[in-house]
Amino acid sequence: MSKPQLQDTSMDVVMTGQLIKRLISEAGYSVSQVQHRLGLSCPQPIYRWYKGQNLPSVDHLFILSGMLGLHMEDFLLQKDEGLWIAEKQENKFLWNRLLAYVKKMIANAG
Repeated sequence: MSKPQLQDTSMDVVMTGQLIKRLISEAGYSVSQVQHRLGLSCPQPIYRWYKGQNLPSVDHLFILSGMLGLHMEDFLLQKDEGLWIAEKQENKFLWNRLLAYVKKMIANAG
């Protein structure tokens, strides 16, 4: 099984946070439910992820991957990836490009 080659670049914390938010929402989980599953005493870390202020710990990514049925790497996006560079339209990201990127990464991993 061949995994996609990562570029020499850093993580895009903002886009990663937006992706995590969308995946959690589409799976039907509330912030409160995620907070309890992760054993967090308050929801602020989750909101910080959503805003791109920081990333989940490896432990939290592991739990999220189990909750959402994805690999941990599927949550993390690189900067400057040509397939999904965020465009803004009325302050909303064009999610179809982001989701196309994620689907391609998942397909390449399989």
